Amino acid sequence: MKLCFLTPADTPLASADPQRLDALRAELLTRPGVVEVGEIEEADALILHEPWAFREWRYIDMLAADPVVGRFPHKVYTLNEDDAAAGLLRGLYTCLQRSRFDPTLHAAIPFVAQPNEEVAAQAGTPRPPATLLATWRGNPKSNRKLRQGLLEVCGRSPAFKVESTESWLNHGPDEKRRYVELLRSGKFSLCPGGWAPASMRVFESMALGVAPAILADGFVEPPGPDWRSLSVQVPEAELPSLQQRLEARAADYLAMGEAAHRAWQTHFSPERIFPYYADALLALIRNADPGGSAEAEFARWRSPRMARLNGWTLPQRIANKLTRVLEKVRR
Repeated sequence: MKLCFLTPADTPLASADPQRLDALRAELLTRPGVVEVGEIEEADALILHEPWAFREWRYIDMLAADPVVGRFPHKVYTLNEDDAAAGLLRGLYTCLQRSRFDPTLHAAIPFVAQPNEEVAAQAGTPRPPATLLATWRGNPKSNRKLRQGLLEVCGRSPAFKVESTESWLNHGPDEKRRYVELLRSGKFSLCPGGWAPASMRVFESMALGVAPAILADGFVEPPGPDWRSLSVQVPEAELPSLQQRLEARAADYLAMGEAAHRAWQTHFSPERIFPYYADALLALIRNADPGGSAEAEFARWRSPRMARLNGWTLPQRIANKLTRVLEKVRR
C-alpha cells in the first residue's frame, strides 16, 4: 500500500502542526506492505490532518478547489478533531455525529490530547471508595439545554455532586485537581455531550477507572471495548430518570470501573493510541470501493442528504440564525 502524507506544502488544508501526522506516519510505516511515496499521483491513499476549525457548507467549495483534494477526493483520508465535524472527507473522526457517520467512510477514534495532566498522573492508581452515585464538573455553555438540564436534575438529589465552571481549557492546577478528585468520588462519571456528542471526559473517566454514564445520543463508540460492560448510556430524553438508571447498575460500579480502565489501557492509552489510529485507517483504506471516483465524492458532498444532516439547507441556515439572534436577545 502506497501512502502519501499531505503537508501545508501540498495543500493549505493541511495542519501546520506536524505532531499528529508524524506520529501516525511513524506507526503506519511499521506495518508490512505499507510504504511512503512522494508523488501524489502514485499513492493509493493521501493522508491529511485537518487543523481544528468550525466548517460550514462553503468548505465544500474549498475542498473542490484545492489542488490536491479537488483532484483526488476519493483518495484523501483525514484525521479530524473538529467538534462539529461534517464527515465530508473519508477518515478518522473524534466527534462525528452518529447521524452523519458512515462506517464505510468513517472511523470513530478517541482523543489524543489530555489537557489535564492530573488524569495521566492518577491513571491506574487505586481509587477511593465512591461516596456519591455520580459526579460532573464542566462548562454548561457548550450544550445549554442538556447540561443545564443535568445541573437541574442532579442538583435536586444528594446522590449527585455537579459543579458548573466558566473555565474553558484554561483550568488552573487547583481546578484540575478538583476535577479528578470529584470524578473519582462517584460510582459513575456523568458525560453529557457538549459542542459535540463525544466528550474527552468519557476517556478520562476510563483512564481513572470510573465507569462513564454517557448522555449523548449522537455519540459513536470507538470500536474495541465492550461498551455495555463498562458504561451506562442514557438517552438525552430520559435525563429525568438518570438516578434510577444509575442505581440499577450501582452494585456493579467497581467491576465496571475496572473494565473501563482495562479497555483504556488496551486501546486508548498513550502507548496504544496511534497503533489504534493506524489500524482504523488501514481498515478504511483496504475496504474502500475500488471503483470510487472524484465525481462520486463530489456528488456525495453536494447531496441533499449531506446538506440536511449538517443543517446546511437554506431553511435550516435561516432557522439557526434566528435562534442565535434570539439567544443574544435573551442574554
